[in-house]
Amino acid sequence: MRKRNLVKKMTALVLAGTMTASLAACGGGQGAASGGGASEATENTSKAAEGADTAAPSGEKTKITYWAPFSGGDGDIMTALVDEFNAQSPTTEVEFMIIKSEEYYTKLLAAMTSDSAPTVAVNHITRIKEYVTDELLEPLDSLAADASVDWTGFTKRLQEASQVDGTHYCMPMDTHLLLMHFNTDEFEKMGLLEDDGTVIVPDGEEAFFEYFEKVKADSGKMPLSGTSMNGLPMYVWYTLLTQFGGDVCDADGRTATLDSDANRKALEIMMRMVDSEIWPKNQKNGAELFTGNVAVATINGDWAIPTFEGTNGLNFVSMSFPQLGTTKSVYADSHTLVIPKNANLTDAEKTSAMEFMKWITDNTGKWAQSGHIPSRTSVMESEEFKALPYRENYAESANYAKFYPQVCGVAGLTEMTYRELAAMIAGEQDVQATMDHMQEQFQEILDSYNR
Repeated sequence: MRKRNLVKKMTALVLAGTMTASLAACGGGQGAASGGGASEATENTSKAAEGADTAAPSGEKTKITYWAPFSGGDGDIMTALVDEFNAQSPTTEVEFMIIKSEEYYTKLLAAMTSDSAPTVAVNHITRIKEYVTDELLEPLDSLAADASVDWTGFTKRLQEASQVDGTHYCMPMDTHLLLMHFNTDEFEKMGLLEDDGTVIVPDGEEAFFEYFEKVKADSGKMPLSGTSMNGLPMYVWYTLLTQFGGDVCDADGRTATLDSDANRKALEIMMRMVDSEIWPKNQKNGAELFTGNVAVATINGDWAIPTFEGTNGLNFVSMSFPQLGTTKSVYADSHTLVIPKNANLTDAEKTSAMEFMKWITDNTGKWAQSGHIPSRTSVMESEEFKALPYRENYAESANYAKFYPQVCGVAGLTEMTYRELAAMIAGEQDVQATMDHMQEQFQEILDSYNR
């Protein structure tokens, strides 16, 4: 079973470049970070220890390796955090390696299946189930207990999602989610800027379209930008799907549910946005249209905030994604830290890995500078976090953020969704055909895991 799943996963990653766009989004697409604590890696450089219980000689630090796909602002912030950890830890030294986002999961999985994995790695929380099923991750509960990790300090949603069958396999760093960002100068001209500097889009489908029709007419510019392919349409789609009470499959992860009324409604709203040119199609880079003042608002994740903050002359505000459906919901994921299984991993390295992981999650107030919502409630409630601009406007979204279900097949679902939504937005197929394709293909993916 394990080998079958791994071969399937490797094939999907190589052929589809699965998660490329979402990972690029997390890094801002700015290139790999530079700094004393990081190096761009094309292969794992960790050194295998001779014995499973080997400890570093007295007075020497235990050296561990850490892989992540972060670039741009994310990479710079994480590099600074690793440098700070190394400076203060008397027992552990971390070698931080940035892997190109489009190569990250392929290389990580290859390293995991050949006992050459890093000591610590970033893994999206929606992928944990597949990696646990394939026996690729170390369970963390014993190590965490020795390090006095308080799991109840994480947000409730992350507490639940970080476990598989009651065992913790990852330590969450954040919740990152879909937002809307508004050019405050433009919205002030239109009289749509609130006294506190925020922008409030009214709830409900019709109210949403009336609002943005007014924005289109009054601004004379593109109302909403948003890249027309890869990750962004998927984030919008899953937000709308779950706002109307739908999801991709049943609780057991055996039956696809993409032939639902909720999916039809989500797809119809997306096409209404496209056809009305509130969200015009054929956008290669929605962020550039916003920073270039071609669009007065944009759909993008919280990870885009550092890019917008670094744009000269752009005054903006970031807000929660509006509620068009019957319930509050928004697409989200979480960067987590995991310890990949490795026959060469020593007990000392595992202990140092947990020390590092705990320290990082305890210091997610600094990680929040990347735009993400901290994983720990104490950090979310801290003055450090509240002092960051925009965050309080959307921090509450973490309470109703929606992750993909904890099932095997998420990688295949992602690639399939990219393809089908791009074809629909481009006008190559209608809503019904898109629904049919999505249902059929995801059912095949689920069946391949559940035989």
